[in-house]
Amino acid sequence: MVTSRERSSRGAVLLYAGAAAVLVGVHLTLNRVLGFHIDELYYIASGRHPAFGYVDFPPVVPLLARFETDLLGATPWTLRLLPALVGGVNALLCGAYARRLGGSLSVQALALLVGITSPAILGTWLFQTVVFDQLTWMVALYLFLTLVLEPKPRTWLLLGLALGVGLEVKYTIVALIAGMAIAVVVTPRLRGALRTPYPWLAAAIILLTWLPNLAWQAATGFPTLAYTRNHAGGGIGDYVLVFVVILFLLAPLWVAGLISVFRNRQLRAVGIACIVPFAVFLFGGKGYYAAPAVPIVMVQGLMAISRLERRRLRSGLVGAVVIACVLNALVLAKLVLPVIPPDQLHATGFDRQNTDFALTVGWPSIAAQVSAAYTALPPTLRSNTVIISSDYGPAGALAIYGDPRALPVVLSPQLSEWFWLPPGLTATEALMVGYAPSELGFMCSSATVVTHLTVPYEVVNLEQGAPVTDCHLNGPISTIWGRLKNFA
Repeated sequence: MVTSRERSSRGAVLLYAGAAAVLVGVHLTLNRVLGFHIDELYYIASGRHPAFGYVDFPPVVPLLARFETDLLGATPWTLRLLPALVGGVNALLCGAYARRLGGSLSVQALALLVGITSPAILGTWLFQTVVFDQLTWMVALYLFLTLVLEPKPRTWLLLGLALGVGLEVKYTIVALIAGMAIAVVVTPRLRGALRTPYPWLAAAIILLTWLPNLAWQAATGFPTLAYTRNHAGGGIGDYVLVFVVILFLLAPLWVAGLISVFRNRQLRAVGIACIVPFAVFLFGGKGYYAAPAVPIVMVQGLMAISRLERRRLRSGLVGAVVIACVLNALVLAKLVLPVIPPDQLHATGFDRQNTDFALTVGWPSIAAQVSAAYTALPPTLRSNTVIISSDYGPAGALAIYGDPRALPVVLSPQLSEWFWLPPGLTATEALMVGYAPSELGFMCSSATVVTHLTVPYEVVNLEQGAPVTDCHLNGPISTIWGRLKNFA
């Protein structure tokens, strides 16, 4: 005979599996609509140059790109398989928050609905650091919530491991670490744990996990600091706009959750851990940086609704949340999901509304155009020619779609690729992609534009109309490479 507890357990399994299947299914269905994103090409290239660090991110995500492409092949769909699965886990963590807070199965179901329709989770279909960063933040917040509710030594150690791994995924988790540290110091119950070895062991785990990347930074002159200075956010207005899109119709739920979490003395530490990153990135970041701290607060908002004594009010608010979730998904689907094929992006204006869409179009064509420009050079020049791309997009496209037997060395001085200059390169000619002759006087005795790149379907992106310039070098590349360096 099946007990009510067993039925409830089976129902929970089906509920969580169904929620994950919906989100993962949407991503797997749509992931082949658009081609590689420019950053995806960069992650693949970075994975093929394994290191303990890169200019703009730590090593974990490029190594995952290397693992996926070596195992499954380099196609947009196969590369995006892992982000789809991770997105499903991120949605499940929303339900796990509700369960950890004592929410009923119906509250957990509502939390899962919030997760799978949230623009921040639903829209992370590209292979980028963002989706993996979300996972480390959300796991760390789950462990921190567990620590707040039931302080156990093992939880401190697991939290240290999650935050350490997070630092090897994306540096922005430093803001969450700061928020948690402040919360521990100002919360008497957690501050008392500082007299035990476990928080300090957690800090040691964080540092030891991050140490290889720190060593790489020190060995290379801390290039990430230069990148960070050059890569500031778009200002408070841009931050607020992106954050409003992330919340959209569920903004009232987030506000209610924030009020509820700060009114609850036991959970106030979680609120502090979540609010500090928003304050940090408000003046020096982008709106989506702190997005992984949104779900746990919204789930607390659901818990507050579930505890309302007035049944009609409670039911009405639950209905409003369901409607808001559905409308969120329907209204924002075209903005956050690749539902529009590449040949319609420009006609519908979405190449301008979402530049991520625009940056997925035309890479096979661009690789073919650059290859043709190289092949058109006189044979006497080709043997001593190198291809240099101003950004990592064409270089990455040539690595995927070009014929390595017919191409010379292909380089880019942008970000981590600047470090990949082969030693002893003796080229006397360079095909400069994305550089106009007027920019090359310091390195070329003569420079002539041989063609301009055209992106298919008139899609507007940074490669559309880019010049391809034949440059006769006035010295070895090693002597001019430093002036081409671009850490922006």
